[in-house]
Amino acid sequence: MTDRFNSLPWFLREYIHENRWEGFRGIQERAFDVLFGRDSHLLISSGTSSGKTEAALFPAVSSIYSNPPRSIGALYVGPLKALIDDQFQRLEPMLKDSYIEVTGWHGDIGPESKKKLLDVPSGILQITPESLQNIVASRPEDLERLFGDLRFVIIDEVHAFMGSDRGLQLLCCLERLEMLAGCEPRRIGLSATIADTQSAAEWLSAGTGRRTEVVSDPGIGERDLGILFYRFPMDSFETHQERVVAANRYYRRLYEEVRGKSCIVFTNSRVIAERTGRSLSKIAKAMKDEDVVYVHHGSISKDLRKAAEDNLKDRNRKTVTVSTVTLELGIDVGSLDAVVQVDTPYTCSSLVQRMGRSGRRGGAQTMRMFCREDLTEWWASIEGVSIDLIKGIAMSTLVLRDGWTEPVRIPKLPYGLLFHQTMEYIRCGTGTRFSRLVSDVLSMHPFRFIPKEDYAILVKDMISSGLLMKMEDGTLLLTDNGERVSSDRSFCSVFTVKKEIEVKSEGKQVGSIQEMPDIGELIQLAGRIWTVVKTDPKAMSIDVEETEGSANTLWKSGVPGTHNKVMERMREVLESEEDYSFLDASAHDELRRCRQAARECGMLEGVVEINGWFRIFPWVGTTAFDTLCRVLRQICDKVLERPPYYVDVLTELDWGELQETIERYSSQRFAYDLIGDDRLVFGKYDRYVPEDLLVKAFGEDRLDFSYLGPIREIQP
Repeated sequence: MTDRFNSLPWFLREYIHENRWEGFRGIQERAFDVLFGRDSHLLISSGTSSGKTEAALFPAVSSIYSNPPRSIGALYVGPLKALIDDQFQRLEPMLKDSYIEVTGWHGDIGPESKKKLLDVPSGILQITPESLQNIVASRPEDLERLFGDLRFVIIDEVHAFMGSDRGLQLLCCLERLEMLAGCEPRRIGLSATIADTQSAAEWLSAGTGRRTEVVSDPGIGERDLGILFYRFPMDSFETHQERVVAANRYYRRLYEEVRGKSCIVFTNSRVIAERTGRSLSKIAKAMKDEDVVYVHHGSISKDLRKAAEDNLKDRNRKTVTVSTVTLELGIDVGSLDAVVQVDTPYTCSSLVQRMGRSGRRGGAQTMRMFCREDLTEWWASIEGVSIDLIKGIAMSTLVLRDGWTEPVRIPKLPYGLLFHQTMEYIRCGTGTRFSRLVSDVLSMHPFRFIPKEDYAILVKDMISSGLLMKMEDGTLLLTDNGERVSSDRSFCSVFTVKKEIEVKSEGKQVGSIQEMPDIGELIQLAGRIWTVVKTDPKAMSIDVEETEGSANTLWKSGVPGTHNKVMERMREVLESEEDYSFLDASAHDELRRCRQAARECGMLEGVVEINGWFRIFPWVGTTAFDTLCRVLRQICDKVLERPPYYVDVLTELDWGELQETIERYSSQRFAYDLIGDDRLVFGKYDRYVPEDLLVKAFGEDRLDFSYLGPIREIQP
């Protein structure tokens, strides 16, 4: 141990001994150098289970213990309630007998501990951004007492906040808290998946005037990735039996991969998670194995999710949990034998995060990715090319060879959030003037690109729409309608959560679904089949009993877009002759077939002419592809899209003329034309923003003209 060990409080030294640490890891030593020796913010970027949490907490705890603050000493901000609960449990053995209070705070935590903290603020507060916003907005007069000596703000999973309104809201909230409480805490960001650490460091420093140092660990260790390929034929009368055989072969191979192991099977949707969990359980039963398969996603009850997490942590059991993104973030599930991925993840960031869930405690990271071509899905095969396989290869090479993950695109014109922060500011006071709004609200970092003139338009619209009133002396106050909007219990949240139907069995919550079923209908949830015995539309709940059979409960949710670089790499994979060592024999054979199909159909050339139509393969990401299609709809007679892979257009122009015309639409000034009939309201509070400002935001934040380069290069 280094001299740093001797400087720690006795209970932290005891914690280190009890956990048999042989020394501090490199990432921890470098973080301690910054946090104990300098005054800057700190971004810690390293793999899962590399000691980031301890690297951030040890200095914060040492400061609180050696020199007790007169208020809350440290904030831990997490993106998920479950992550906060998990970190709360991890802190208990670390801080036993230290007399440092740790308080968890979110919607599922009872009022007793919250009241105790409000009465006697001290120690460490673990909280979600929404709960923190609620404290700042509802108790401005108490903030100096609660946070006046706040020394550290630890933001876990920084990448989950960057680029979202939720992350921008957090920055506003911290800036407001620091101003009202009169504190200047150091910020510590934690993440395992950030490739562009400079952008993350700038985000962490936002509005503080203090620089952020970066401590990263590029040494990932050994990675064992394997890609397996399976094809599912169309489900028709003629091919039904063939499809059943293919599905049985696939699920049995998947079961072989997880049998007798402690592992997570990641999927990209709740539907696939339920289907996979059910299939694995049926195979376990058929093979007379103990059924140790759990399902974990956001529509499963908290108790059942916790049971799955606890069983993963139990070193005396080998359990399999089929999960969506809910286990992707840093909940500590102990040492896993392997990670399996069903279908290629949506992003390279997810691939890194999910692979990092294995190999904990210093072992190799192991993942098996099952890429599928299900011909019942239109996107499974494009011109004979198995999209999931090619995308899986492309993303794997970007991660394994290049160490690349998607950079974060941070909105420049978040007018909806500006509306929200304006309402929060006014409702906390006794009225204000526009000049004060400019100095106290518009000056916050997330709004640095919004001009004063645009803010004036927004505020005038809030007055004309009856949310604000302007007194003769220029003072702005909330109207009764404004009070109703800003006092809604969900106002502190900048994202909308659709209320789902609660599913109960014998009085206990199983989870939730999105559509009200009929009595007698079968649903699939938590890896089991249930029959509906009672419905209560008014209470938005149903009662169920477990049964046998089959069902296919659907959930609707958004899908992250594909980055330009992923599409570029997919094209390179198809153009290359390289054989990849991480492919199984079936994937090798399919890759060769895909390359032949790509050459024959002309997709690598960028454009082909089919019966008078141009089929354009731009090889750009989702946003750029969408922008191109918007332009083409202005130019061409008919446009048929298969995003983000190709678009068919019917036009009287020849290719050269079409290229020239596309070039003319090359900037945000065409935003109004390119909106077409699409909606402008994307964020929760955009409906309160004037249309002209929404158009401006659309042009700045939702158009990407990077397709112009690839279009210029196409020579048919």
